[in-house]
Amino acid sequence: MNELLLDGSYVYAHAPWLNWSELLYGLEHSFINEKGVSEFACEGLTEESSQEAISLASLLPQESYLTLDLLRELATKEPATETDKEKPWIFLLLSLLFDNKNSYSDPLKIVEQIYSDFNYPEEISPLIRYMPASEGIEGSEDQLLKNWENVLSDYNSFFSSQNRKSL
Repeated sequence: MNELLLDGSYVYAHAPWLNWSELLYGLEHSFINEKGVSEFACEGLTEESSQEAISLASLLPQESYLTLDLLRELATKEPATETDKEKPWIFLLLSLLFDNKNSYSDPLKIVEQIYSDFNYPEEISPLIRYMPASEGIEGSEDQLLKNWENVLSDYNSFFSSQNRKSL
C-alpha cells in the first residue's frame, strides 16, 4: 500500500477530527509518515494545544525520530474512546485516490488493494470490479465511480453523525 502516502495537510483538510490514537494507528501502518504527522499537528494548533502537540508540530526534519514517542504520549492522554481506527484511514485513502484518480493508470486496482489490505470491509465492496453488481445495476466502470462517490459520501455522513471534534 506504499503507493498512497497521505500528507498531514490533506489529512487535516479531510479529517480534522482525527484523534491522536487514530493518527498513531496511521503512522504505525504507514498511511502517513512522521513529516505528515507533524504537518497535521501544525494545522490543528490552537491556544489550548498541549505542549506535546506544540512540540510535535514544530519538529525539524532531523528530529522526526521523536514523532512516535510524542504521538504515543498524546494518545495516552486523550479520553479512551472505542473507535474503529481503520475506518478513517479507509476513508482518507479512498478520498485521496478518488481526488487523484486521473494520475493512476488503474485506480480501481488500487481500490481493490485497499479492500484486501483492510480485510474486505463490506462498505467498500460496491467499488470492487470482481464483486457482483447489485440487482438491476449495471457493473460498468462509470457505475463503479458513482459507487465510489456514494461510499465517500456515506463515510462523511458517518463521521458527521459521530459529532467528531477537531483536536
